[in-house]
Amino acid sequence: MSLNLGFWSFSNHLKNKVIPSIKDNKKIVPYMIFSNKRKILRQKYLASTIITKNKNNLLKDKNIKYIYISSITKNHFKNSKDVIKSKKNVICEKPICNTAKEFKKLLVLSKRNKVKIFEFYHYIHHPLFKKLQEILKKNILGNINYIESHFTVPLNDKRNFRFKKKLGGGALMDVGVYPISLPFFLYKNPNLEIIKKNINFSKKNKIDTSGSLTVKIKKKILGSFHWGFNLPYRNNLSILGEKGCIEINFFFSKKVVQEGEIKLFLKKSNKKVKVKKFNQINETFKYFLSKKNNKILNIKSLNILKFLDKIKNK
Repeated sequence: MSLNLGFWSFSNHLKNKVIPSIKDNKKIVPYMIFSNKRKILRQKYLASTIITKNKNNLLKDKNIKYIYISSITKNHFKNSKDVIKSKKNVICEKPICNTAKEFKKLLVLSKRNKVKIFEFYHYIHHPLFKKLQEILKKNILGNINYIESHFTVPLNDKRNFRFKKKLGGGALMDVGVYPISLPFFLYKNPNLEIIKKNINFSKKNKIDTSGSLTVKIKKKILGSFHWGFNLPYRNNLSILGEKGCIEINFFFSKKVVQEGEIKLFLKKSNKKVKVKKFNQINETFKYFLSKKNNKILNIKSLNILKFLDKIKNK
């Protein structure tokens, strides 16, 4: 049985990554796209997709039960609210909201309307993340002492919405959420304590452009997270334990054709753990569209937003 999926906004991420990732998924039909863009490139996969400039056509169509929100960050909350009120399920790119208070409102509203809500963190559905969890569970590294992660990108196009404050721009909520979210997915209760933070701002654009954060995780593990725009590309993770360490490149974002690799450096031997090519975006869709209860992930999303609020306000 196929499922009709609606798309709210035709973003570059939707065009370049999401749609190519699900085009071979026979359970998903790109039924309708709501977009104000004058022209949408008609790929073969979208040949029968309805294109509309009226959001009510998307919200009121009884053939659609799920809507993927791919609008600018600033609009995620209000777009999600409209979808929930129309009694349709929400799938939203991260960050689903700018604050924890907004997300709490969506959770209450979704429960009242008996629909599901889901924030997409693709990397946790990739075998690379699952293999990391497996290694940590086996205690190969012993007690963990230090976790360090970077996600920096050479993005410097000032016309991009990420550089516009009124559109929800800023590095923290765009790339910073990736390394900062990691402890919440690795541990049930990370209990993060901020030790030091450094956030750099652009006076001209009035947005944060890069930052770093030092935290205590579970009161004993030191964590160091780094993010930013207009910097050399880094997308990695290092974990140091009493018996050895792990290094992983391309941890958060990776191409479908790209193999993963975990480097293990132990006291008596070193080895590389290969991870097959995998479509993490399609796997995230499969998870959400299954009958699995995503309540735990919603709690994690809420806790991540609470911590981001603390970073912004501290």
